[in-house]
Amino acid sequence: MNTSGHRRHAIEPEAPTDNGRPVRAVIVEDSPLVMKELAVLLKQQSDVQLIGSATDGCGAVRRVMELRPDLVLMDLQLPGINGLEATRQIKARSQAPAVILVTADDTPGCRAAARAAGTDGFVGKQHLFTRLRPAIRKLFPGNGNAEHRNQADQPHNHKPNLR
Repeated sequence: MNTSGHRRHAIEPEAPTDNGRPVRAVIVEDSPLVMKELAVLLKQQSDVQLIGSATDGCGAVRRVMELRPDLVLMDLQLPGINGLEATRQIKARSQAPAVILVTADDTPGCRAAARAAGTDGFVGKQHLFTRLRPAIRKLFPGNGNAEHRNQADQPHNHKPNLR
C-alpha cells in the first residue's frame, strides 16, 4: 500500500538486455519433476540465466532477497506460505522482480487471486511449453531479438508429466 491507501502496482521491469546481460531467474517449485522441466525450459533460452531455486514460500522470499533476480517463476501450492503470499511479500520490497505464477490451477478465480497478489504473469503448468516463453518475452521484450531465438522456439516432441 502507498501513503494514499492504494495498493502499490508492480513497476514494469526494465529490459535487462539494455545493459547486455540476460534475465536472471529464480524458480520456486516444490515438485522436483516440475522444477527440472522449468530449468530445462529456461536453459533453452540463451537470454535467460537460472541463478537459483527454492522449494517453499519462505525460501522463495529469502532467495529473492539474497540473489536479487529479475524474474521469479512461482508455484502456487508450496509448503509453508503459498505462492501468492510469497509473491505479496516479494512485491512489497523495493526493486521487486517480475513474478510469473506457474500453477496447475488455471482457473479464472486463481488468475484473479494472482493479479491481486501482484503477479506480473500467469502460466498454467499444462501450457508451459507453449506459453512460458511468450510470458517472459512480454515482461522482457528487449530479450526477444532474432539472435536469441533457439530450440525453445521449435516444436517439442515430448510433453512433461506435470501432475
